[in-house]
Amino acid sequence: MLLLACGETAVTSGPRCLALEAPEGVDPLSVSAPSRVSLFFSVDTCEGAPVAGLAPDAFEVQENGKPLSALESRRMVRPKGQRYRMASTLLLDLSGSVLRAGDFPALKEAARRYVTSVLGSKDDGQRLAILTFDGRERPQVLVDFTGDAAVALRGLDSLDVVECSTNAQCAGFVDRRACAGWRCVDDSTNLNGAVVHAVDQLEAALAAESQVAWKEGALVVFTDGTDQAARVSTFDMLGRASRSTVRRFTVGLGSEIDDQVLKALGRDGSWPVARANGLSEAFDQVAARVTARANRFYLLEYCSPKRSGQHTVKVVARSTTEGGETLVGGLSRTFDATGFTSGCELTE
Repeated sequence: MLLLACGETAVTSGPRCLALEAPEGVDPLSVSAPSRVSLFFSVDTCEGAPVAGLAPDAFEVQENGKPLSALESRRMVRPKGQRYRMASTLLLDLSGSVLRAGDFPALKEAARRYVTSVLGSKDDGQRLAILTFDGRERPQVLVDFTGDAAVALRGLDSLDVVECSTNAQCAGFVDRRACAGWRCVDDSTNLNGAVVHAVDQLEAALAAESQVAWKEGALVVFTDGTDQAARVSTFDMLGRASRSTVRRFTVGLGSEIDDQVLKALGRDGSWPVARANGLSEAFDQVAARVTARANRFYLLEYCSPKRSGQHTVKVVARSTTEGGETLVGGLSRTFDATGFTSGCELTE
């Protein structure tokens, strides 16, 4: 039986507590020889805010209601990349207005910071794709889903490559005949269509991860204006986005954005930015929210001293708020120690 506890132990008089949850439909507990017990779970406040980056000493392991001594049982918190997937899509507006206004260098730098922040040095389950859009029917896949920051950064750097300098040269590119420059594009803005395609791509990528226990998606949209191509209506775009479970964030630059549309699209966060030099801060804030959701997952493993019979393991988590308040929550599960022996080792 799985028990979800808000405020058990120290917090008993209100909603300020921790909620430890297991993936829906997936057993969070597994055991392996000789006596290893593993628990995979997320930690949020009881108000739903992710609690990321808890250190191993923030967790107490109990068996049958009694805390286990660290001297009796080794424990560690492991990377959870094999059991969790956070797939995020960075959808960047590269229509004529962005390029001609000279805002691309600032946008590229902000995107680089997002990539570096989201794709950490270890496999924590993050995957990232980068798409660009202009007036064409479909967004262009600059970088397909990857967990390698170097790959994503090379994709961003490729945008600096000059493909043609005159309209005559650009005519040699079947899909890039509209204008000359360092990157030939359709000057229009197919914002609505790009969002619909990006959501479809993101959901397909998550569905393909059938072996992953817990999956989430995040769509991050940057634009400096409104939809001009009229390929997809704003009503249909917002309807498609609202039917998806992916998290949605928007960053709008300048005075020509439709703030109400971007707020509706950016259900989980929307940042209007007056000038391009404010883009990095906005992208940093989006990255912080995405990584917080990814880093709220924990895979705790320990060596049990039990050698037979049914037992209850309980993980109690504690977190201290900036105001000094201690939040507590726990998750319990039963396991069978039949056949457990000595010799358990936990290695990185």
